[in-house]
Amino acid sequence: MPPHASVQPRRRSITVETGPVVPFPAERRTAHVRRCAGELGGLHGEDARLYWLKVCRELAEELRKLGSNENQARAAVFAFQDEVQQELMRQHEPDDV
Repeated sequence: MPPHASVQPRRRSITVETGPVVPFPAERRTAHVRRCAGELGGLHGEDARLYWLKVCRELAEELRKLGSNENQARAAVFAFQDEVQQELMRQHEPDDV
């Protein structure tokens, strides 16, 4: 009897091209936007400025670690800032509008 051939089919080599990792858009992180807006709503003056600076720097650093370049991280932080500002305005709208 002839020797048995391998039972497993031969695997073809597949080249996978990977692009940059695209993080979930920061401005769409609704819970984070609301949490930051809530914190900012309760802070004033230097405390508010320092908190906001910390949040924005942490976000930029997270995005850079995920592979965003400086311009991409900056644009994402600006979009996040806009969304937090809109949320602050929504939180302070009168209920009967």
